[in-house]
Amino acid sequence: MKKQTKILITLWTTLLMSGTHCLGQAPALEPTFGTRAIAFACGWGDYSLADNYISDEKYTGRMPCFTVGWASQHPKVLYRFDLEYRNSKAINNHHVSSNITQFTLNQGFLYPLHERKLFHRSLNLFLGPTAELFFFYNDPNIAVAGFDYAQSYAFLFSMGIDITGRVRLGPKSIVETSVRLSGLSLCFRMVDSEEDSQSPAKLLTPLSGLNSSLNIGLRQHLLDHLSLKAGYSFELFRISTWDPLISASDNLVIELSFHF
Repeated sequence: MKKQTKILITLWTTLLMSGTHCLGQAPALEPTFGTRAIAFACGWGDYSLADNYISDEKYTGRMPCFTVGWASQHPKVLYRFDLEYRNSKAINNHHVSSNITQFTLNQGFLYPLHERKLFHRSLNLFLGPTAELFFFYNDPNIAVAGFDYAQSYAFLFSMGIDITGRVRLGPKSIVETSVRLSGLSLCFRMVDSEEDSQSPAKLLTPLSGLNSSLNIGLRQHLLDHLSLKAGYSFELFRISTWDPLISASDNLVIELSFHF
């Protein structure tokens, strides 16, 4: 794991330990630049993949990500909806390349924990369940004969958890961080029916199939209904029930949000 990832995980742990409290004790939520917002984000960073259904080799490269999100903050709950698309044809292993596509649709209902102080700053923590659809497709550029083809895919429907933290630095500045972890997942995985008798559909736990992300960034209010966020995102996806599949990425992300 890279040094910057370890630093971000340490920061998140500090935030979480400083603000953990019981549910149901918080007053009405303080609006963050407005109670509703739509956001558009793009990111760019490193991506690595090991898909044993195709090959034992590791593929690496650069992959952009594009996200559209919606958030609505009510007195007792924060509703969130995100859609992320990622694609790159430049994920390589030496002279062999692969076309990777990922699609994520995530919805969460987050409830406030008790407001605390962190270094004399206001700290708000939100905890709640999420439902997520995740699609992965690997199309390597490998020569095959006849009607044979080389490709790999996985589709997950997961129920998980989202922990989000906000530290208000000033009237127009907020540090935002979140951790998302999948729990129980229904997974569909491509298998070789001629050589593998396993079912292509299984229920997975975090030990056999995990989809997770860590995000941290600084949001700055620019105008009355406009804010800009610059941050870092780390994503890890792993399936071990079938031929092992693992992908990881870290991205620098810029987000523009419209609040109303």
